[in-house]
Amino acid sequence: MIASLRGKLIQLEMDHLVLDVAGVGYEVHIPFPLHLECKDKMQAEIFLHIFHSITDRGERLFGFSTRKDRELFQLIKSLHGIGELTALKILSFFHADDLYKIAKEDDRKTLEKIPKVKGKTSEKILFEIKQNLKKLEMFLNDESTKTDSEDRESDLATLALIQLGFDEKTATKQVTDARKLNPNYTASEIVKQVITGTR
Repeated sequence: MIASLRGKLIQLEMDHLVLDVAGVGYEVHIPFPLHLECKDKMQAEIFLHIFHSITDRGERLFGFSTRKDRELFQLIKSLHGIGELTALKILSFFHADDLYKIAKEDDRKTLEKIPKVKGKTSEKILFEIKQNLKKLEMFLNDESTKTDSEDRESDLATLALIQLGFDEKTATKQVTDARKLNPNYTASEIVKQVITGTR
């Protein structure tokens, strides 16, 4: 089993990257925040914590910047009816504390910010998260899982704009400009500002 990889970043896409490790290219599926982290690291050496999935349909590698991110991915994908790609999509939008808050507040609307997570799908995900609040609390009690909320909101706003049709470079610049004007804006407020041109 592959637990980690260290190699040269030779390709970076929205949902995956390719690492050259001793001449072998490994395709690794990644969450969107890691994509943003790697944007300025092309041809540089990076280290990833890996979850190596082996099923009857084949093998996949999932990469994360920290061990805790990998553990959270394993927790989410282990919930009934939530597969690996759906778990990765969830972690592209939310951290452990976000999911905990969503579950405690029964906030399906926020969960449905994830593209194609609507109706029965969002209901199922929300139900499973609510059934596993104790497991999420384990992550929340660990200081290493705490991240800067402004960075999270910026990442979420950038991903939302890309989903709305903006190219990545434009989305990143628009979010950066919006954040300079209104540092305390939430992701939704940033997206609204960019789309409407309000200040």
